[in-house]
Amino acid sequence: MKSSTSQYLYSVFRQVSQEFRQIGQKFGMRLLRTPLPKILIICIALALFITIIPLVITLFVVFVLIKLLLGVATMGAGQNRGNPPQNQYVERIDK
Repeated sequence: MKSSTSQYLYSVFRQVSQEFRQIGQKFGMRLLRTPLPKILIICIALALFITIIPLVITLFVVFVLIKLLLGVATMGAGQNRGNPPQNQYVERIDK
């Protein structure tokens, strides 16, 4: 049983590697037919995309943390919004 499983896995990995090799060959042939300025533009666009994504994610996390911190900071001050301030030293004037 162990040899049939290993043979099956070997054939699956062999076929996967063959598929990747064929895809690589097709990609290489297409890349050879593509003019160099177009390849340069694609590389620059890919580099910009790769650098912009982490920046966007970082800014999003920073703004969410700022919003949470401001919410926590103002929550303590906003607990007595509906209640009038309580003063211990209120004088009663009954006349």
